Amino acid sequence: MTDTVLPLRNAETPMGVEQLVKTAAPAPEQAAVKLIYVAGYGRSGTTLLDIALGEHPAIMGAGEVTTLARHVWDNGEYCACGARVRDCPEWKAIVARWVQGEPEGFLARYRRTQERTEGLVAPGRLLRWPGWRDHKRRTLKLLRGMAMVSERPILVDSSKLPGRAFALAAMPGIDLHVVHVVRDGRGVAWSLMKGHRRSVESGVQRELRPKPLLYTALRWSMVNLAAEMLCRRVGAKRSIRVRYEDFVDDPRGIIGRIVALVGEEPHIPATDLAPFEPQHQVAGSRHRMQKSLTIRDDDKWKREMPGWKQRLFTLLCAPLLRRYGYSLRSGDGS
Repeated sequence: MTDTVLPLRNAETPMGVEQLVKTAAPAPEQAAVKLIYVAGYGRSGTTLLDIALGEHPAIMGAGEVTTLARHVWDNGEYCACGARVRDCPEWKAIVARWVQGEPEGFLARYRRTQERTEGLVAPGRLLRWPGWRDHKRRTLKLLRGMAMVSERPILVDSSKLPGRAFALAAMPGIDLHVVHVVRDGRGVAWSLMKGHRRSVESGVQRELRPKPLLYTALRWSMVNLAAEMLCRRVGAKRSIRVRYEDFVDDPRGIIGRIVALVGEEPHIPATDLAPFEPQHQVAGSRHRMQKSLTIRDDDKWKREMPGWKQRLFTLLCAPLLRRYGYSLRSGDGS
């Protein structure tokens, strides 16, 4: 039976969390929050990359942060640690600090502002509508709280959609770095053709229906082109493109390049690469609910996806496939 989820209000701050909120010294307001934003299309390994980065002692892998106010908190969804986000000590402390001093109905109001500001074409952001200034302040407040509670100065947000990152890039106080993750679109399309039933405990928050190939081809192209625009927006020194297939082949090297982007030293051992352990990621792939994850290539699509579907996707997306270094021959994704 699912527990009843009630809204968190200031008066309902959990014991222990209230003391943490009152006594913890806030981060210096002049210090920018260092944020790694993972952009790309779904089923491309973004959650796995988030988990791998989160094992660095200076980095909090937070999952898809955009979903915290959208549905994760109100719906009582699960943290990768195995507890509901409302019961996870880390997120409970973060949200308690975030809502402190905010008006009644804060999360619903914040969610509505997200809808107006986090799209690629977002009037609230582009026209600086009333509420944008408060939204910037509250977003920065959330990120500072995450860094303070986790005691990790670098955050990972794997929300994927470039529109959110464009909003973050427009917020002073955020030192934004972008990782554009791309996977062979034929593998993405084949994965999305398989649906999943809703299973909150397993990390599937809603029923995932199969997606038609034409839909995926269009969305895969649009999202990746937007991610390229995002990388140009933040600049070459603050962005990097990572192919899922390269990450699988050389996780140590890819993670090393990403942490170097934010000025950190690699943390993965030179030998005996151990399975990655999910920590406090919210939303994202259902695989985050596993106790450990071993990196392995998922190339079943090359053998199982009907040849005509491979050829059709290739025809529709050939320019981008070629640009990202993928073969245009069916069954050959390298």
